[in-house]
Amino acid sequence: MRLAVAVFLLLIAAPPLAVAQTSQFDGEIRAAAALQLAARSVPGSPAPSYLAGDALALRRRSQKQTGVTLMLIGGGAVLVGALAGGSGGTVLIVGGVVCAGYGFYLYTE
Repeated sequence: MRLAVAVFLLLIAAPPLAVAQTSQFDGEIRAAAALQLAARSVPGSPAPSYLAGDALALRRRSQKQTGVTLMLIGGGAVLVGALAGGSGGTVLIVGGVVCAGYGFYLYTE
């Protein structure tokens, strides 16, 4: 009980003493943000161009990540199904194999 009271008092007294919560660098942070915003809006700077190949590469990478996720989920379902056993385990194993197979298909495509 004494420990709980001591921790409670420490939690109440500690935030005003914390250096991380002071606004010492507030002006510098605002100035840096203003400089970054001004640098982005400079006229004459070339706008970023996106090629169709870039979009396709991003989509392929996204599908690979989804494939990896599905393979992991499918492998977990197979493992749980093997541990569970019975007809429910069989359903989990079959579902896990299907899920992992589809994930492998997305990953290799």
